[in-house]
Amino acid sequence: MEERKVGSDKGSEAILKTRWTDQVDPNHVLPEYPRPIQQRKEWMNLNGFWQVDTSPKQDIPFGTALSDTILVPFAVESYLSGVQEKTDDLLYRKTFKVPEDWDDQVILNFEGVDYHATIYVNTQKIGEHKGAFDHFSFNITKYLTKGEQELMVRVHDASNDGLQPVGKQVKKPEGIFYTSTTGIWQTVWVEPVSSNHIQSFKVESDIDKGQIDFFAEATKGNGTIKLVLKDGEQLVAETEGSPGEHIILQVPEPKLWSPEQPFLYDLEVQLVNDDSITDEFSSYVAMRKISLGKDKNNDTKILLNNEPYFQVGVLDQGYWPDGLMTPPTEEAYIWDIETFKKMGFNLLRKHAKTESQRWYYLCDKLGMLVWQDMPQVYPHEDFEERLTPKDKQQFESELKAMVDDLYNYPSIVMWVVFNEGWGQYDTERLTHWVEDMDETRLVSNASGWTDHNVGDIIDMHSYPGPDIYPVEEERATVLGEFGGLGLAVPEHLWQSNNWGYREMTDTLEFKNSYAELWDNVWQMKQDKAASAVVYTQLSDVEGEVNGLVTYDREVIKLPMDFLYNIHNDNMVSPVVISSDHSMFLDHEKISLANRKGETIYYTLDGSDPTESSNIYTKPIQINATSLLKARSINGDKKSKVTQKRFEKADSLNPPQFQLGEDFQKGLKYSYYQGQWDYLPDFSQLESLKTGIADGIDLNKATRESDFGLTFDGYVRLMEDGIYTFHLTSDDGSMLWINDKKVIEHDGHHAMDTKTIDLPLQKGYHKLKLHYFQAKGGLGLDVKIIGPDGKDLSNDNYVHN
Repeated sequence: MEERKVGSDKGSEAILKTRWTDQVDPNHVLPEYPRPIQQRKEWMNLNGFWQVDTSPKQDIPFGTALSDTILVPFAVESYLSGVQEKTDDLLYRKTFKVPEDWDDQVILNFEGVDYHATIYVNTQKIGEHKGAFDHFSFNITKYLTKGEQELMVRVHDASNDGLQPVGKQVKKPEGIFYTSTTGIWQTVWVEPVSSNHIQSFKVESDIDKGQIDFFAEATKGNGTIKLVLKDGEQLVAETEGSPGEHIILQVPEPKLWSPEQPFLYDLEVQLVNDDSITDEFSSYVAMRKISLGKDKNNDTKILLNNEPYFQVGVLDQGYWPDGLMTPPTEEAYIWDIETFKKMGFNLLRKHAKTESQRWYYLCDKLGMLVWQDMPQVYPHEDFEERLTPKDKQQFESELKAMVDDLYNYPSIVMWVVFNEGWGQYDTERLTHWVEDMDETRLVSNASGWTDHNVGDIIDMHSYPGPDIYPVEEERATVLGEFGGLGLAVPEHLWQSNNWGYREMTDTLEFKNSYAELWDNVWQMKQDKAASAVVYTQLSDVEGEVNGLVTYDREVIKLPMDFLYNIHNDNMVSPVVISSDHSMFLDHEKISLANRKGETIYYTLDGSDPTESSNIYTKPIQINATSLLKARSINGDKKSKVTQKRFEKADSLNPPQFQLGEDFQKGLKYSYYQGQWDYLPDFSQLESLKTGIADGIDLNKATRESDFGLTFDGYVRLMEDGIYTFHLTSDDGSMLWINDKKVIEHDGHHAMDTKTIDLPLQKGYHKLKLHYFQAKGGLGLDVKIIGPDGKDLSNDNYVHN
């Protein structure tokens, strides 16, 4: 089988890439250990190129190469799979060698296969499994032979044609339903174990008693389990016990886990038989408690570690344009979690799917609460008529498998049984069943409009909202979905026809509408005893543009500091400084505002404002260069200081040519190809093509990565005054005006804007711009705003 590069070998281009797409190494695909809560030292990753047949016959051709290749673990429909086809049936083939020192038992593990998988090793059927979202394993020891092993996996996936749990996947994506995911979509791996090993365990922490309860099952049911709990290198506690019994570790002065301080204790586990260690692995545990209780107003609230804790959440669909339900790399996972923490969120509602165990580990490690949905059945109109006892049995087996698989990850604080009535049945019974399965977490019977008066939560969906049901005596009230403000960002879209629950025309409308939503959220929290809210949503997904970031994760649609401040009601709201320019000729008028109406104090001499400073009551007019500092003060609470320097221009910079010279429309451009981390000296390189461009954009590029562009010419200005230049790019760019470098925006970075004000006389001013694109997202835009507020870009570019 001839190996190939990552991506489609069918000639199909990616609809949309992420910055991680081209970082996928086919020889090391998702190389991290897949089960971090139970990490053994030895294992073998089977991700990478497999053989595949997308139209398999009934008979399996053992020992014969299949017709195509696929990059596992990316679903056959995805760009990263290299296939990009839709099919109900697949046949996979992989050969591998078991290390010679694996002389006991060998376990074959699948993190996720969608949907009905039948597994063969060396022509022998070893078992089958139904379920897209849970993990499963087989002991393949007795099927192994000397030398090379042949692994075959047959998959059938009816997707939304049937009544299997599918989450948001459908064969014909539209609206809130997305491209189906068929076949292997999570890591496949093998590991050696002894005949007596720990096959499952549960760990629970009790912060009230200061202890950890460890319960494990061993394959032979005997031996001694030894536990060692550590804080870094420091021993905290150690004890031992037997399989099948509760083993208690006492934790003196426990360090509690929270999103603000996500402390994890290391846990070392050994199974000892006759003085021999037959199994050992590393794990971890958090001292964390989630519960219901009363606040000072006697309202029922969600408590974290026995204190009311308002959960500020975002709906996380977990889709990627290159890998669909599978991220291209773990760095993509990390970016999502870290970015939304920086925005001020402390909760992700994992909506209608599960993730690999690595994702939950990262939430544990980085500090992010998780509500975990059970993926639902597609809401067929005739669902109730079609539902059979066999369908119910399958749904419930997958529900139990999800809880068992993810039980030990402390970031998960709630199970959501149903969503908005989709595939909903026997709600009371199933909710009580989940409560019995896991007494350490909260359970929501139904997120949305189909509450059955059971569980710990009453949950409303309100678009755009916000709104919430009245709090109950024994149930907390939450807003499980709201918002859905849709802003489409050109050049970062999956398709041309896009939608949002409420469509925004531009960033300013989006920002103002978002601020208004959250003002109402904080008022609702105060007036209606809300315990949590979940904004829709983390990223755009296919045609749904309700995300705070674009589908490719390249554009964060609102400023990060704005988002962080608006998501933290315990802070005094910061001051926003508004003016036409930061540079002025005679005088400048400045307005100050904050979100919640606290008193604003300001200074113009560079000192930090106090209660003795000027109180803002009307727009400020300044006539000299000043450093304006402002803050909101409410009692003993103060916002951070916001500052902005305003500079009075001594003179206007003259043009290089007066108006009326003989110029032609457009700019001269030169196009280059190469790989750079920073802007090269283009004067030392040979361009591939040159010509005239109407404006500054990427239309003259012939590929999406590893290229550069330069633009040279003049900008025609019709009046004296202050001109604002906005340079937006992904990756590096640099702007010169009249041979002076005015904006430097070099290096690798996502789409971002830098701005400068310049005092310029009317006439022709020389303009030069250099740009390079590495890999991943790309974009380039220049806006020139004149003294009258109009955009002068493109139509005012000329050359001679």
